[in-house]
Amino acid sequence: MTHARTPASALAKAPELARLFAEGAAAADRDGRLPVDNFRRLHESGLLQLVIRRDRGGLGGGLADAVRAVSTIAQGESATALILAMHYIQHGQIAIESGYWPQALADRLVRSSLERGALINAAYVEPVNGSLAHGAVPHTRARRVGDHWLLSGHKKYVTGIDGLSWLRTIGVTDEAEPRIGFFLVPADAPGIRVERTWNTLGMRSTSSEDVIFEDVRLPLENFFGDAPTAEGLRNSPFDGIWYLLLVAAVYHGIAQAARDDIVRFAREHAPGSLGAPLASLPRFQDAIGQIEVWQTAARRLLHSIGRDYDEAVSAGNADERLDGLAADASVARLAVIRDAIQVTSLALELAGNRGVSRDNAFERYHRDTLAARAHNPQAHLTRLNLGNRALGQKRVTPLRDGAAQADRIEALVP
Repeated sequence: MTHARTPASALAKAPELARLFAEGAAAADRDGRLPVDNFRRLHESGLLQLVIRRDRGGLGGGLADAVRAVSTIAQGESATALILAMHYIQHGQIAIESGYWPQALADRLVRSSLERGALINAAYVEPVNGSLAHGAVPHTRARRVGDHWLLSGHKKYVTGIDGLSWLRTIGVTDEAEPRIGFFLVPADAPGIRVERTWNTLGMRSTSSEDVIFEDVRLPLENFFGDAPTAEGLRNSPFDGIWYLLLVAAVYHGIAQAARDDIVRFAREHAPGSLGAPLASLPRFQDAIGQIEVWQTAARRLLHSIGRDYDEAVSAGNADERLDGLAADASVARLAVIRDAIQVTSLALELAGNRGVSRDNAFERYHRDTLAARAHNPQAHLTRLNLGNRALGQKRVTPLRDGAAQADRIEALVP
């Protein structure tokens, strides 16, 4: 068990862990293999328990602490950081104690994380309907049989499945009046099958495979956050802010690793024809200066929004500030990922032939940041929502099962 007693003491261990994780990053990427041992070390360091409340046995860290941890770990190994981010999203929501998570389920998740480092992630996307952001009712169905549910369905891109203990998935009941909601599923439950489909350009070691549920037996109390299907899913309003900021923090960390490597390369590499390090060239000075602009702006944006969120929670007025914080987090995600891609692209270009060699990390950094574009919600949907917010209106996507329905615009102001 960890000796960390405060968020600061756990975070102080993150840089050394990142250096350790970096030693296996290239092999994990090459083999498309999740570096599961990294999570044992995260548990031992206290970082897995970072955002669990103190009165539950955790360290009591907030969103700003989570941003720092994720960004630092991403500098060493990107898949580990992404799965850590997804774990924090669920536990950060529990820590708010808004009544969204049933107490018994929250207690079980917290206890398993503290005792054995159990990881949790969401499993929402489906092969046919894709993401609920596009307005589809999930095909995953739950049949009630006596005192339990039998859950069946197919989910895609379940990040970290080879290391998870829990899945939070979305499904619809087979009742006369169907309900849509969340199911908490043990990842080792009978009836779960993993299909190896993850073969991508970047983030290759995230183990983001397909998961098939075939009559997975669950207690009735493992269904929560439910509403009539016609009303749509009841997402926790806090969920999105954690998700947007922590996903962005992953790619900021990868870009920071590229920044550090290109600075080191420029200082140390001295071509014979030049007779001096590349750092002496104005072209390199200018380009690395531009990287500093992108990375500094991204870091300040992520950390300031994280602090604003934590301050709002501490002051007890987070509900009042949710809309503004969510909009800021959406902007941060777009800007940070855009700049991370630019950082890794420029670093690769500056490194020349070494940049595209698999013997160096530059090309992996760039491939990993390009993969950021696949995360929901897609950039154009985020811009639409931000634009409509500025225009005093909102876009409403009705849930649908089959036939397409057009989005509608509702005015927020006269």
